[in-house]
Amino acid sequence: MTALQQPDLMTGGFILKVNRKRIGFTQEQVAAMMDMNLKTYQRWERDNTEPSFGEVMAICECVFKVELLDAIVVAQEAKGGY
Repeated sequence: MTALQQPDLMTGGFILKVNRKRIGFTQEQVAAMMDMNLKTYQRWERDNTEPSFGEVMAICECVFKVELLDAIVVAQEAKGGY
């Protein structure tokens, strides 16, 4: 089983999805704000591919205006906590 298939593992894509929905942005808006390919961003949120740590941090800080650690806490709470 790969890391992306483990249900209890917090992925970068999940962190991005939860925080994006929390602020009410679409995937299209996030991709446009980061000047990146929409399909790439969608693959991250579906956990088909994993974004780098730096990519997750950049999106959280530049688009969502939240520190990465705070974004992780939000995602943990959405997942039911740890």
